[in-house]
Amino acid sequence: MTEVASHHAPAPQTSTVTDLTLVSNRSAIDAAVRPAVVSLFLSGVAWLLLSTLFAAAVAVKLHFPSFLNWSFLSFGRLAPAADAAFVYGWCSTACLGVAVWIIARLSGRAAPGTSLVSFGALLWNGGVLIGVLSILLGNQRPFNGLEFPLAAFIVMFAGLCLVSVWLAITYYSDSTPSLSVMFVSGGVAWLGWSLLTGNLLVASHSVTGVVQQLAATWVSSGALWLWIVPVILGIAYFLVPKVTGQPVFSGPLGRSLFWLYFVTAGVISASRLSGGPVPLWLSSIAASGCILLLVPVLGTVYNLFATAKGATVTTASPSMRFVLFGLSVLGVATVLSAISSLRAVDYSVHYTLFDNGLRALLLRGAASMVLFGAIYYIMPRLSGCEWLSSSLISLHFLGSAYGGCMGAAMLILSGLASGSALNDADSNFSQVLELGNSYYWGHTMSFVLLLGGYFLFAMHFLLMAVRIGQPAGEPTLLNSHHEH
Repeated sequence: MTEVASHHAPAPQTSTVTDLTLVSNRSAIDAAVRPAVVSLFLSGVAWLLLSTLFAAAVAVKLHFPSFLNWSFLSFGRLAPAADAAFVYGWCSTACLGVAVWIIARLSGRAAPGTSLVSFGALLWNGGVLIGVLSILLGNQRPFNGLEFPLAAFIVMFAGLCLVSVWLAITYYSDSTPSLSVMFVSGGVAWLGWSLLTGNLLVASHSVTGVVQQLAATWVSSGALWLWIVPVILGIAYFLVPKVTGQPVFSGPLGRSLFWLYFVTAGVISASRLSGGPVPLWLSSIAASGCILLLVPVLGTVYNLFATAKGATVTTASPSMRFVLFGLSVLGVATVLSAISSLRAVDYSVHYTLFDNGLRALLLRGAASMVLFGAIYYIMPRLSGCEWLSSSLISLHFLGSAYGGCMGAAMLILSGLASGSALNDADSNFSQVLELGNSYYWGHTMSFVLLLGGYFLFAMHFLLMAVRIGQPAGEPTLLNSHHEH
């Protein structure tokens, strides 16, 4: 659970006093934010399991439409409920928990008023619950990714405001903010802005027709690219230097890529609206943004991998294994997004499950893995004990990594196969369906791995939450090296 490299020579007395002061400050900070952060993680893990069970049922319904043949569990309700619960329940709640802990640690002081965060978390989860139940009961809006009713988003926005106020009050520094703070605060700021403006535009009918669809797409696309992805990059910028004990490879490069990322990610939402009643120039700009997005994402991934290069702890640390894997998948997903934005490719896969596979790759293969890595790092510091079993961590990694990537790959391959058949003049509709369906079984089987890995993680997390683990001291590593 140590956070600095071990010294082989005795340190001077002044250094020892300084180290003790730093450790004391960190302990006080962790004790102050523990109830709020653990509650956010706990609710996030609950949403993770529930949304994955929903998604597994959706996968089975692709083979057996009569499975769970109740109106509130129909495919049209269960699929958006599963996606919303995963995005706003698991990913967003866990992102808020990590953001609270990182900002508290970087502030260097035990900020009071964490009950504000706890109440905000309660409102946020209440809003997500209202939204998911509304979808299952048939009260959903006709916008992909924005199905929650306005009331749910208002409650969520109120909760986010309380958390954001605490973050702003807690982190106050005259120095230049770190890359971690920049990415995390940028994501939180965008989420609050979009939840307010986007939903008001749609709900108040201030915009209608095509513009209404554009506003909804901007909110739903940004929830992934302008909220979740920036936060996981901020998490990586905090964890990689902290665990390896090495400074960021290039700070100026990271700051340049930060601004470039938000400029390019802000214009990509209309890339999937091509072929509809949308101006051609708008979809072309969005497609160009998807291609330009390769520069900040791949540049950031390179910057972080260069930071971790040569550190002996990289292969030993559970948090590093999850974070670096997630960053690798993020790079692959961004490349696939850029390729699919090309007009010829988009024309082939537009009406297939390709986009669903790409979204699954980003959410389960990239975002979730980085969040798991963050939780593996944070929980020992909040609980005062170490993770109980490195074997459980390894099994969780294998189930999450193989299951998430396998399921996404099956949907992507299904989309490519269906798109190829759609463009073949000699193919009929039955052949198109048959080609696409041939990959569905692989997608369904991936949930066996996912559910196994996620349930192991949930069990392991609950033990840590009640402080049942190995005694504090040497961290639970995947081999004999030490984690910083």
